[in-house]
Amino acid sequence: MTLRRSLTLLTVALVIAPTVTGGAMAAAETAGQQRSEVTLSATSWGHVDSATPTTAYFKPSGTLPIGTWDTTPHRQRSYVNFDLSSLRGAPFTTVLLSAGETHYVGCDSRATEVWRTSAYTKQSTWQNRPAERTRVASRGADGTCVDNDATFDVTAAVRDAVAHKVRHLTLGLRVAEAHEADPAFYRRIEAPATLRVVNNAPPAKPTDLRTNDEPCAKDGIGALASRQLKLSAQAPDPDGDSTSGQFSWWPVADPSQRHTGVGPGNPVEAYPDTSALADGTYAWEVYAQDNWGAKSSTAGPCRFTVDRTDPKAPAVVSATYPADTEGGGVGVAGEFTFSPNGSTDVARYDYSFGADTREIAAGPDGTATVSFTPTANGWHSVVVRAWDRAGNLSLSTYHSFIVKETRPTVTSDRYPPQGGPDGGIGVPGVFRFAPGTPNVVAYDYRLDDGASATATAGPDGVAEVTIAPATGGDHVLFVRSTDTSGVKSPEREYRFLVDASPVVSGPENVELGTSATYTAKPRMPGVAEYDYWFASAESTKWTVKANADGTATLPVEFTSADQNVLRVQARDASGGLSPVTEKRLWLNTWRPTIGYEGDIGTEGGAATFTFTTPMPNAVEFEYWLTADPATRWTVPVSGNTATVSYTPPRIGDYEMLARAKNTAGVWSAADDITWTVTNDPTVTSKEFQTNGRVFPGTFTFEARQPGAVAFEYSFGWGPFQRIAAQDGRAVLAWTPPLPPEGSAYHNLRVRTVTADNVSSQEKTYYFNILSAPYVSSKEYPEGEWSGGAGVPGTFTFTPGMPGIVSYTYHVRNDWGAVTEEVTVPADGSGAGTMTWTPSDRGVFSVFVRGNTADGTRSGGIGYPVYVR
Repeated sequence: MTLRRSLTLLTVALVIAPTVTGGAMAAAETAGQQRSEVTLSATSWGHVDSATPTTAYFKPSGTLPIGTWDTTPHRQRSYVNFDLSSLRGAPFTTVLLSAGETHYVGCDSRATEVWRTSAYTKQSTWQNRPAERTRVASRGADGTCVDNDATFDVTAAVRDAVAHKVRHLTLGLRVAEAHEADPAFYRRIEAPATLRVVNNAPPAKPTDLRTNDEPCAKDGIGALASRQLKLSAQAPDPDGDSTSGQFSWWPVADPSQRHTGVGPGNPVEAYPDTSALADGTYAWEVYAQDNWGAKSSTAGPCRFTVDRTDPKAPAVVSATYPADTEGGGVGVAGEFTFSPNGSTDVARYDYSFGADTREIAAGPDGTATVSFTPTANGWHSVVVRAWDRAGNLSLSTYHSFIVKETRPTVTSDRYPPQGGPDGGIGVPGVFRFAPGTPNVVAYDYRLDDGASATATAGPDGVAEVTIAPATGGDHVLFVRSTDTSGVKSPEREYRFLVDASPVVSGPENVELGTSATYTAKPRMPGVAEYDYWFASAESTKWTVKANADGTATLPVEFTSADQNVLRVQARDASGGLSPVTEKRLWLNTWRPTIGYEGDIGTEGGAATFTFTTPMPNAVEFEYWLTADPATRWTVPVSGNTATVSYTPPRIGDYEMLARAKNTAGVWSAADDITWTVTNDPTVTSKEFQTNGRVFPGTFTFEARQPGAVAFEYSFGWGPFQRIAAQDGRAVLAWTPPLPPEGSAYHNLRVRTVTADNVSSQEKTYYFNILSAPYVSSKEYPEGEWSGGAGVPGTFTFTPGMPGIVSYTYHVRNDWGAVTEEVTVPADGSGAGTMTWTPSDRGVFSVFVRGNTADGTRSGGIGYPVYVR
């Protein structure tokens, strides 16, 4: 039996005063706060039993029963007596009957009732049981199986008894009449039960009432609320009890439409659902209630106004940048005014010109103005939304506009932005300035952080200047135009690269074992020599002197398969170096190909490898294994091929590489071939493939381990058994067991062993055994569109297990059964037939099972029939 503690009435833990039996009220202090509490123990107790209707059970030891113990008429009810004399004249607010449960039958079956009854005495029996007067408390199933701390509020019964000067109070506990005869509701309770008599102070009147954290407004419209509304108040309790706020709210115009809600904590908080409230002004009030049910006086009312109506999408105007019109220009600031478009309570706007979203407060008239300075020409837009005072958000307004290009354009043939082959340090280049506005007469320009200069524009507004960059790398040319009225445009930034690396020309498609000549042309002044090398060999560099014009010839020999990136760097007389130029080459490396014949994957199996090379004048192949690169073999080239034999010495993974060498001693790139050598046996079976049946069959084992003398095999992870090998081969006969569910997966593990008892790798052979019959039909081959509506088909069933004497079948399609189940006999060979004529086209299935004489049924199988 599982016991679980729970609370039935109290929602917080109480510090209990010392028990006082039959005495006056005692005062208990809890953290400096006062609450009076006394515990009254029962003076007597007992139960009655319908199974022994004349027997009294007065003050028995142990627990008290209620309900029916078993299925026989055995109803039991229990009673407790209390002396209330100590409560006369004593104040109290709550009385709890503590009757903890100790036993249950049905976890979800509880229907316990407490009744005020006539007196329970030593003479009370089932036939003479106390009369039930008033039901004072009850409790049903609440998710707890057994509640060791179960309590019942009997305050009204005790208060009535004390008021009428009744000294002795009898309380009866029973299962409700509707369930009293049901053993599932049987329970036992602690004996003797007790009364907890508490004099509890009510909570203080709530203070600091707030709506959405705004102080209470007793008139006007109060705080505004849209989708979110929070009502809160401070609700202290003098005894330190937890309190809940009992909130009420109603339309000011119609107080009869009252809504209520409860909020726990301190402050107590409630969150009314504004979606259920119409727009308008509401009043609200609150009182506090503690765990004992004591209530404070009511505080309030306060007011709030629900506004769930979104403002209209705002209007946007700009004199400088009208909607869908070209205006202003790059660098020209423009003002944009947002207006509420008829809404009366817009408080702010959020807006974005394509970057971060910002906010601006609305003025008293609901408008706001912002400034924007474009940094690029073309289409732009501002996205604006309006917020009202309640927090409602409008739809977005998109104000699109076109920014004029007022900056001049800059072009240069020699110095395009990405750099050109004709530029370089000190190499003059022409830059052309063209106007972005009418009546341009001059241009101011400067290179990087240099001094400004002015160029006069021609009649067409165009000017050209010549600039010789003094350094390599990235540069910026700043240009602005001036028109006839002296107005200057925004500045254009023209970024370009001065590439000081040498220009290298020469063939890009080259062949290993040949030579080529490349020409280096300088893009910096005073070049005296060039260094050049391949990226694959940084330590090997060649140096050549430059001609008087700074050019040089670079001879190159291709002797390695990795020479595919040529690097060149210029040096001036003072030792200054240019950036490096990389020239990528397409190098024909004459890579050979490797082919093989033979049993390459079996231990001890010799393979013949053939190397073929396209390399001119090849004289020799070199080949090796990656596992042992220091050991290499060579073989001469015959024509363009060579053949070698290799027997792997062990099982495992292998990789062989081969390359060719020509008469000049140049090696080609290497080709490779990988393979895996194993020695696990092969396993085959005609009868036991993907889906075998319950009939005898064989497995054939073929050894792949040199010197194998026997096979070891295991079914289903069982112990290994041994069978001798004859010329590396063995045949194993096997009869499958009948699969218990009509189908069973099997695995067969097989390995070989040598005379020295060395085992090979294991081979695992997976297969499935069915007991289902086989189905065939000449008119309706399996899974093929055939026959047709009204065309009969004969279906033949053959057994999938021994002893089949009949077959049971039915036909169905996607919508359910087409035929009832029918059983047909099997002939002497175990075969059976049936004829079925489809009434319509479509996809059908014939489901069949076999039956043996003792009633055993085989597994079933579905045979698909496609009717044309």
